[in-house]
Amino acid sequence: MLESLRHGNVLLAALAAWALGLLVLAVLGLGANFGPQPDNAALAPPVPQVVLSEVGARLGPLSNYDELGRRPLLNADRRPSMSGEAGDAEQPMDLELTGVLMAGGFQAAMLQSRDGQRSERVRVGDPVPGTSWRLLSLAPRSAEFESPQGRHTLELRLYDGRADGATSAAPADGAAAPPVAAGPAAAPANPPPGANTSTNEPAEAEDQVQAIRRRIEARRAQLREEAARRNGQKVE
Repeated sequence: MLESLRHGNVLLAALAAWALGLLVLAVLGLGANFGPQPDNAALAPPVPQVVLSEVGARLGPLSNYDELGRRPLLNADRRPSMSGEAGDAEQPMDLELTGVLMAGGFQAAMLQSRDGQRSERVRVGDPVPGTSWRLLSLAPRSAEFESPQGRHTLELRLYDGRADGATSAAPADGAAAPPVAAGPAAAPANPPPGANTSTNEPAEAEDQVQAIRRRIEARRAQLREEAARRNGQKVE
């Protein structure tokens, strides 16, 4: 009983103190300076003006940071990296021209790396993937490429029909091409000046196609034999 009376007295004392505080604040004029906006805008108190002044660039000109380029902060030796200059060097054309496709408006060059691990087909006007070279033009036996450093011409690589992939060098401009495969009659070594050497191109192209087909058939037969051998081992 006494405990409950004590708690009630404390609560009443707190309420009385709060009411007394509000009375004192009201007497002192709390809220007297606040009221609704007057209907006449001229009677409204003036709004303080804010003056903005233009401030120059805080970072300063770029020339102030030349020392950062000469001595990079993130490099351990504080010396500029030379990797950018090394990357600007021209990449050599490490590809061989293995075929030329010219059918109407479609013209493309068949390229292959010297190790035979990479093959690309590039149309005229398109860049060679992974290099800065671009196929500029095509001829029946050559392809001309262009890069920022100049131009380079690849001659068509001729197959001799052997399975080991040995090749013979492409003929130079104006010289007669050597026979690709043995035929019933050998072409004359020194054709007469008035002879049209372009008539031999279809026969040589057909020989190349036949040699490639023989290589493909030999490879397919080898794959079939390997598959049959593996299947025989599984059955056992």
